[in-house]
Amino acid sequence: MSLPSLETVGIAFYRTNGIVFLLTVILGILLFPIAWSEWSRLFLEPGLAGAMLFFFAAFILILFVYNLRLWFRHPHHSRPLLLVATGLGAIAILISAMYYLPEDSGTARMLSLSIYFLISALLLGAGVLAMLLGHSYLTRPGLSIVPLKHLVNIFMILVFVEAAVALLSTLLFSPTERLVNALLLRNFEGLYLWIRLLIGMVGPLILAPMIVFTVRDRATMSATGLLYVAMMMVIIGEICSRFFLLVDANFL
Repeated sequence: MSLPSLETVGIAFYRTNGIVFLLTVILGILLFPIAWSEWSRLFLEPGLAGAMLFFFAAFILILFVYNLRLWFRHPHHSRPLLLVATGLGAIAILISAMYYLPEDSGTARMLSLSIYFLISALLLGAGVLAMLLGHSYLTRPGLSIVPLKHLVNIFMILVFVEAAVALLSTLLFSPTERLVNALLLRNFEGLYLWIRLLIGMVGPLILAPMIVFTVRDRATMSATGLLYVAMMMVIIGEICSRFFLLVDANFL
């Protein structure tokens, strides 16, 4: 949302997406598997859980203020708030990556998971922005194609980077025998692994270049439809990835 080209779309686009992202993070916090009675204790006690909740709360607060300013000021004037919210959110994501891993995990594994979490967040954000922007061309056909080009290019790059990081982490840190058994479908994890590989990685890798070429031809309706399909595949892949993290953070 900090891309200068997006300012040509209009303030209504910023207001819509600001509310979408604010509601999404609030819903994510509310769905966290923590009892209400534990929230205050975790928030105040030292440790990863308290730090993660603190930075997510700060992120929500700044994003809320940013949304309020969008109704009174131009998006350009609110960009510092957006950058602060981005920084707080990135810190919260990094802490959440460490929260998943057991204490005996090495620095390399922690670094790979942190990078993966950040890229995953950027990928999902770019995809959602591109999908919502694609709808704008249905009612405003004369709108410049440049903002959508920038977003789908970023989306394509992130799809390839995320797949590379995920595959590299899998090869370096997954137990060899367990990974082979999963690839050969000798255990239940193999089903999730192949869904992750085929739907969560291969599908978006094929669709992302198609989306870029479709936008270049200004076929925005087709590009938006492809973005929906690609985003559904990415989300399915992310769900399978979180399954492995919950089962064993050192596997995948």
